[in-house]
Amino acid sequence: MNLSTRPSAYGSRRAFTVYELLVVVVIMGIVAVSATPVMSQSIEARQAAARDEVIRLLEYARGRAIATGFPAGVRVDTSDSTIRLLTINDAGAVVDLSDPINGESMIANLPREFAEVLISSYVNGDGGSGTGTVWFDYQAEPHTRDDVSGVFDAFFIQNATITLSTGTRVVIHADSGFVENQP
Repeated sequence: MNLSTRPSAYGSRRAFTVYELLVVVVIMGIVAVSATPVMSQSIEARQAAARDEVIRLLEYARGRAIATGFPAGVRVDTSDSTIRLLTINDAGAVVDLSDPINGESMIANLPREFAEVLISSYVNGDGGSGTGTVWFDYQAEPHTRDDVSGVFDAFFIQNATITLSTGTRVVIHADSGFVENQP
């Protein structure tokens, strides 16, 4: 074998130059900078969707109570950040409200449906805090009821407030049952 045709140990290897590495770093920086606003918009959209879902469920319960003449409630559970729609059955017991389309219980699990969004706090219209239920009657007036028997307790003495981990507050007005977002 002729030694002159044999490749040298150094000639067969090719490395990146400093300029090539610099170009790659610059391109990666540009991609990272342009992706950051998109990620921020995605997070903001998810947070807004969680707020809108809370408002939608409260307004659904309020509208259902007005339309049917039967109390409808929204159970806010701060321990697992869920919102469950309730009604009172013919026997007078509190039961889950079923979705008219698929028959399943109407429950929103915020951390599962809207990643990283939790219910930070809930203050009920009777002054209690933690987990609780907002009930609406046929005149849309918010009130409290016994969680098991469904027996009327009292009308709200103050606005109820649901605060999300995003800082958004959803307020249920004591005098009218009106639901609004307060950023």
